[in-house]
Amino acid sequence: LFTRQMPGDRFREQTDPVLQLEKINVNFDGFQALTDLSLNISVGELRCIIGPNGAGKTTLMDVITGKTRPQSGRAIYDQSTDLTTLDPIAIARQGIGRKFQKPTVFEALTVEENLELALKNDKSVWGALRARLSGEQRDRIDEVLALLRLGNERARRAGLLSHGQKQFLEIGMLLVQEPHLLLLDEPAAGMTDAET
Repeated sequence: LFTRQMPGDRFREQTDPVLQLEKINVNFDGFQALTDLSLNISVGELRCIIGPNGAGKTTLMDVITGKTRPQSGRAIYDQSTDLTTLDPIAIARQGIGRKFQKPTVFEALTVEENLELALKNDKSVWGALRARLSGEQRDRIDEVLALLRLGNERARRAGLLSHGQKQFLEIGMLLVQEPHLLLLDEPAAGMTDAET
């Protein structure tokens, strides 16, 4: 498991860390998936983690998002919150978004409806029934659709999109939430060179 800083990151080294992993250990029935993994990610930094299948990349994301509990170590978010003490919902509410390897979109809904559902708003039954998008929320959806080149697909059912477009839509669903930390697990898997 290797980390790689992207070009330009050397200028961000003095910013405060958004995520600090300290000696994370994960063991699955005798298989040591992560051993004393320590890593700092600064605000605004793009960090790529590379390695062969089974190296622990997805397990690392599982620890950060609360899906997997480490046997030891700490994952400090925003300099004060130990993510290893929170459940996945509480972690998502902290501002951490995650895209999984396989796109997970609501295929029966349109592209625009997927983005609307992903917006930060009241998710209660009554809140959903009374929901009306503000002008700012509409603008945010339009901005994300343009960014992802899905503007012409806004009324299309998500299930009819190509694999790459579904990948884009899932990333868009995270972007409309304006996460503080965004984790992408193999975001270009199954995409053409042009889509990548």
